[in-house]
Amino acid sequence: MSKKQFKSLASSSRAFSNTFGATSGTLGDGSFAVSQPFGGASISPLSYVYEPPDLSSISEPNLVVAFKNLQKKDSITKAKALEELLSYITAEKVKPNGVEDPVLEAWIILYPRTSIDSSRRVRQLAHFIHGEISLSCGKRIARQMPKVIGAWLAGLQENDKLVVRAAEEALFKVFPTKSKQIAVWQVYQQVIIGYCKRVILEESVTTLSDERTTSPDAAEAKFARVIGTAIYTVANALDVLSLSELRPLTELYKDLAQTKSVWKLAFHSDAFVRNAVYGLVCSLLKVRDLDIIDFSMLSTNVIQEALRIDQIGSALDYSKMLVELSEACGDVWTEHYTGIARRSAQKRLCQFLSKGSQGGPPEFWKHISRLLELLPPQIINPTDRETDMDVASADQSPKFLVLDAIHDGINRRDEHQGNHIEAWRTYLKAARLLLQSFSSSDPQRHFIETYVGHLMDQYLKPAEKGKRWAVLGPGREEIFKNAISLILQSCPDLFEIKWHELSIAFVQDLQLSLPELCKDYTKSQDLIMYTAKRWYALQAEMIKSSVPQHVQAMFEETSAVEIKSAARLLNSRNGKPYGAAASLDIALRLVPESTIQVGTTKDFLLDFMRSDIPNLLLSPSSSYLIGMLSTFEGELDVRQLWIDSIQILMNAPDSTTKFQALRSLISSPWLGRLGLSNDMVSAVKQSLQYALHGNESCWPVVAAAMANPSLPDELTDELLANLTDSLSIESEASAALHGLGIAVQQNVQGIKRFNSLPKGSTLLSRLLFLGESPVLSISQEARKIDVKVRQANSSAGSSRISQSSRIDIIKNGVEIADLASLSVASLESEAIELLRHATEDELEMVADALLPDEAQWATVLEPFFQHHPDPALAITNSLGGAIQIISQPVESRKDHATPIPRDANGYSPALRMAWYVSALCTSTDVFNVVTTSRKAITYHNMALFVQLATDHLSISQLSGLWENSGIQNNSGLVTFIADSHSIVAKWLQKSSITDVAFVDEARRSLLANTKGLAASAYYNGRAYTALVSELEETSGIKITDENYPTASQEISDPITEVVTIFSINNPKAILHTCNRLIAALTGRELADSPAKSKRLQDFDRLEELPQPRLVFFVKHIVSQLQVGALSLLITTELYKSLDTVLRLFRDIYGSFWEDIMSFVTSGCSRITKEKISDIPFIHATLRLYDTFKLLATTFNENEDLTDSWAQVKAAVDESLVKLMQSQTNMSDEANQPRRIVNELLARLLTKPYPMSYNAIQDLYPVIACESAALQHAAYEMLHKHIPENQEEMSIEAALSKTFEAKLPEELLSLILTVPQHDEPLTLDWENPLPLPLKGYLLSWNLVFDHWINASYKLQSDYVTSIKDGTYLNSFLSFAFDYLVSSRAKPIDGSRYDPEHYTAGSEDQPERDASALIIHTYFLCLKNLPTLSKAWWRDTCPRQLQKPVEAWTEKYISSIVIATELASVTAWLHTQDATDASLTVKVSSRAHELTASYPLDEQHMSIRIVLPPTYPLAPVLVESVHRVGIDEKKWRSWLLTTAGVINFSGTSGAIIEGLVAWRKNVTGALKGQSECAICYSVVSADRQLPSKRCGTCRNLFHGSCLFKWFRSSGSSSCPLCRNAFNYG
Repeated sequence: MSKKQFKSLASSSRAFSNTFGATSGTLGDGSFAVSQPFGGASISPLSYVYEPPDLSSISEPNLVVAFKNLQKKDSITKAKALEELLSYITAEKVKPNGVEDPVLEAWIILYPRTSIDSSRRVRQLAHFIHGEISLSCGKRIARQMPKVIGAWLAGLQENDKLVVRAAEEALFKVFPTKSKQIAVWQVYQQVIIGYCKRVILEESVTTLSDERTTSPDAAEAKFARVIGTAIYTVANALDVLSLSELRPLTELYKDLAQTKSVWKLAFHSDAFVRNAVYGLVCSLLKVRDLDIIDFSMLSTNVIQEALRIDQIGSALDYSKMLVELSEACGDVWTEHYTGIARRSAQKRLCQFLSKGSQGGPPEFWKHISRLLELLPPQIINPTDRETDMDVASADQSPKFLVLDAIHDGINRRDEHQGNHIEAWRTYLKAARLLLQSFSSSDPQRHFIETYVGHLMDQYLKPAEKGKRWAVLGPGREEIFKNAISLILQSCPDLFEIKWHELSIAFVQDLQLSLPELCKDYTKSQDLIMYTAKRWYALQAEMIKSSVPQHVQAMFEETSAVEIKSAARLLNSRNGKPYGAAASLDIALRLVPESTIQVGTTKDFLLDFMRSDIPNLLLSPSSSYLIGMLSTFEGELDVRQLWIDSIQILMNAPDSTTKFQALRSLISSPWLGRLGLSNDMVSAVKQSLQYALHGNESCWPVVAAAMANPSLPDELTDELLANLTDSLSIESEASAALHGLGIAVQQNVQGIKRFNSLPKGSTLLSRLLFLGESPVLSISQEARKIDVKVRQANSSAGSSRISQSSRIDIIKNGVEIADLASLSVASLESEAIELLRHATEDELEMVADALLPDEAQWATVLEPFFQHHPDPALAITNSLGGAIQIISQPVESRKDHATPIPRDANGYSPALRMAWYVSALCTSTDVFNVVTTSRKAITYHNMALFVQLATDHLSISQLSGLWENSGIQNNSGLVTFIADSHSIVAKWLQKSSITDVAFVDEARRSLLANTKGLAASAYYNGRAYTALVSELEETSGIKITDENYPTASQEISDPITEVVTIFSINNPKAILHTCNRLIAALTGRELADSPAKSKRLQDFDRLEELPQPRLVFFVKHIVSQLQVGALSLLITTELYKSLDTVLRLFRDIYGSFWEDIMSFVTSGCSRITKEKISDIPFIHATLRLYDTFKLLATTFNENEDLTDSWAQVKAAVDESLVKLMQSQTNMSDEANQPRRIVNELLARLLTKPYPMSYNAIQDLYPVIACESAALQHAAYEMLHKHIPENQEEMSIEAALSKTFEAKLPEELLSLILTVPQHDEPLTLDWENPLPLPLKGYLLSWNLVFDHWINASYKLQSDYVTSIKDGTYLNSFLSFAFDYLVSSRAKPIDGSRYDPEHYTAGSEDQPERDASALIIHTYFLCLKNLPTLSKAWWRDTCPRQLQKPVEAWTEKYISSIVIATELASVTAWLHTQDATDASLTVKVSSRAHELTASYPLDEQHMSIRIVLPPTYPLAPVLVESVHRVGIDEKKWRSWLLTTAGVINFSGTSGAIIEGLVAWRKNVTGALKGQSECAICYSVVSADRQLPSKRCGTCRNLFHGSCLFKWFRSSGSSSCPLCRNAFNYG
């Protein structure tokens, strides 16, 4: 805290203290103040001038600082100080004694002033803290209460809700009950009123605020708030306390109530103060018995003066106060009122009323209405004349000033529309009061015509010129009715005249309505219709209220004229003026007493209907004319009229008018009684078809048919069926939903009935399907209608039908797949709903119905068992080569293949069924509810599905469960299949098995279905082995089956045998089985037939066997392989057997090692030569090679083994490289077996062993292959060998002058163009980078590998190769499209290492792509600086140049500069001692270097500066020290050096620049001799010897020679003494 702040605070307080010597005391009226002992005025507790509290006794230093900050002027500082104080108090509350006394005393002084601060936050915190302190201090606060209770309770009256809430909460904390709070008012009444009195009478703007630091507006606002709260507090005391409690302080209240300055606040500029004063008046009126009110003073200030000012913000309270004051003492308007002439009570009242409610609510006008009743008659009607006034001057009479003022107030622009009804009620009440003062009829009639009659005109015929009489808002009919009733009661003759005038005007409007061809035709007819509604509605209301007989007769007379005029108009204009038809319909419905109940009018209407209505049905008036028919039931032959009308409509061409008439006919209740003709049924159906095809005008016809309960149910059902069928048609779906929405809204019973029909389940299914539509409007509408249909079905009697329909939907949904099939999620939701609402008795039945049965499973799975599984799957499944012995079904051939149905997502019924079962069993407990048989069926078929789905994921080219797509594009399916496997495994867990019987039933079912050689037997066998393994692993249950064959048994079901052998878990039984199999196969001829090879399928189960038997078995296999007549199937299985057995006798010597290795060599050669694509054979060959290589390199004791390896290693390596090349065009993205083979091949090729560049130089095309593993392997091999090859090429280039290096054409073809790729932001970064794109980027890295270890000559040749094409431009454009332009924010290059990239080091595909692109760009700048700069300068789009430059400078340039400077440093270390004369100092931080060359005792120096955006910006070469060279030549050297650096095409440009500069220097100094005079090469003026003697040929400095001539006094040569030709 600065000293200046303390000084500012102390100045006023010290002045006060030193001058007056302050002490504290209590005023005589009970208010607390600071008194002055020498007769000075006491200081208010709210004044900004006060003696600061004594803070010396406070023990907490931080609290002292907080209190000092609280006394600052800034509100933010005060708020922070209060927050610190609150933290302290909160901590102190937990202590026994609470807040210490010095803190309490300081707070008591500061609280009143803080509670009225200008900042709301400060006031809020002040009240909150006061409550906490009071609660903490307990009874100690009682003696301080008189000092703060006034300010505390005044806070309850604030105009800020948050501050009021804080004050209320503080009071409630200390006084938690209502009785205790009232007790506070009783105990401290004198103190509270005294505090308020002092504030009201003595405080001012200048005492509350310092004008030096507070703006005038803020000071005025603070004063108004403080004064207002004080007045409200007094009023609250009068309301809370009883008369007996108030009487002791009558004088105090009287002194306050009869102070003139208090009532002058009634017309204060602040609304809060005015409202407080008006509230005080109301409170004083409640305690009139105390006799403390001066009504004359109130009349002068509260009425005379307050009426003239604007009451914005206080109009409601003011009007309420005027009502209460007038009720209490009406004389305040007369006897106590002192104003005259212009200040008369009436004029002041009119002045107030003419301003309207001034922003107040409708209650304002209610108060005014009540006030008019209470006002003395002379205020409303001040005249005392008994004679009637002249009519011509009646409108000038003062009788109507009040009415004019109210009318002006209503029509003020700022009067809210919501107030109009109450305002007009007040207006009419004032008119009634004025009418009572008339003594003759003529002024009364003139008054009514002038002040009320316009309302009648405006209601019936609104006009712009009468907008002052417009009544706005709901309920206006009541106002007009009251106004017209007032006219009728007071002036009946005037009413009749006006009624006839308006009737004539109405008829004229009918006749003058615009024809159909006019632009405003519809507007004109609608206006007629609107006028008719108002006209006849008014007449109906008046008839209902019992009008006199002559008025009723007048109504009949005018109605007859109007009806005849309308009918004739319709007839003459062919029904075009539909407003006239609407007026007829309205008249017949609203006022039948004046129309159809009148004989002549009725007869006219009957004639009109018989003769004219059928001819007018095709006009715009048809709907209104048809509506008139029901009015005359029993009066005419409606049936014949109806038949004629229908016939006319049916024969008419289609049009909007026809459909409108048809809608009116169909919606009529007569239709059911008359019967529905075939023509009408056809018309309704045809209307529906038109509507579905886009004719919107036909929907009302359909809606009318749906809504008319008298129509037959068959028609409704047929309409709903047509709508249901249209839901399946894409072009009609939206329209059909609209129609169903109409049906659900109009005919709920019809929907219920339709749902009980077979078509009802189809409707529900279609709605669910459309609820998943990608079109938002269709999906939302479908869901809305589906909810309504379900609600219709939820009533009693429909639930069973609904349940059956929904089960049918689910069954059809999981078994049938087509474009209209529901999603699995919808089926699951439906099933969950059914289970949730099923009762306990029907739960098992419903659950069984929801899970598919055996027939359903067989239907959806059977098509997949008609296809032979891909043999490649032999290397990925548990039964291995058993897949090879499956018989080929006829149906699997392409010409016999049956297409598998699919839904919109390409999912087959089998996938949908399994997905549904998996989802339902995961989200519910349905599996534990169903029967044992259904559990076994579900497990059996789900296990089969998991095996099928696993194969489909392995090779997605299979025509199977879903449409062909790679695994990367089916992440949801991969997750689902994994979940399916998990749930199938979960059913077998020990903790989950609640029904052991189903496990045994499922196991036996699977084993029974393994018989035969069909694909179904194979998949059942795989599912069985999975069950056995899962049971043993998760539940510890071991399956023991003694039914596996012995050595003497012949195999009848090979798959069953393999499966049974697999389930053997006894080690002895396993060993026995292996011995039996080997014994059966050793010595037996193996041919190409399943009968002889089927025992080979389970050799992967071999364990430890006697080595002699294994040796005999291996020799037998070798002998069979040497025959060479075996098929790939047999050879593959023999290779697999060898791979398993060889590991068991690696220490046995024999010639068979060489034979086995020859099989590997011949196998690799056979694959490449014969282009074999049999994946199991390739995999078995590579595995055998891998095993042989492992044994040969890790077990050197067996010489036969190592010698065999050494002989064939080179040939096999060459074969592996050729094999890699042969696999280039085969994608393994969606083929797991091929991917396994490629990964194995890649691993074998990239293991560390010597391989020459010549052996792998043909692998460049593999970089563009469709296998990630082979691409990575080829890259690693080339990436390793290319730099090694550059050393040899550099030597060759140095030895040959004609040598020209070129980049390989195969490599250049890979970087020719950027592969087609998606926008970077749309790439699926959940999957790896597309292989073509990654191959393109890796190819660039291989290009730059040629720079490593290459000489400058080779690098220059490589630059030429790049420059000859457009390679670099394509890459750089792509790179910055990825890095910068396609993103809202460029990639952050600081997260990557541009200098290095290791393939596969990044786990995230996006980071891997970013790292590779950034590294490649770095290599471009490093090795191709000139070409990169040329692209940026010439080819890069202008709008991209600055972002590229900024990104390069931020992330790349500094690294390129550091690399360049490091290369210079490394180059200097390689220079010979003879070149040591060149000195280079590198400053990495400054991005520059200084090169110096010594000359005598001086140095010539240059500085090479690399800009921040190098190499996009040119390098600067600056002169530091020029010695011995003239300016022109020196500048030429600098330019040459800069040119060499900036235009060098490759890396090391700075080195080349230094070499060029050094050559210039050494060339200029070559053969340079010393000056014979000074014996120096460089003179004092930094020049070389340039003056040669013509005789002795010695060189001299020009300056030295001049000095010699001057000192010697001759011009002879210093050496030969001959005359020197100087110049």
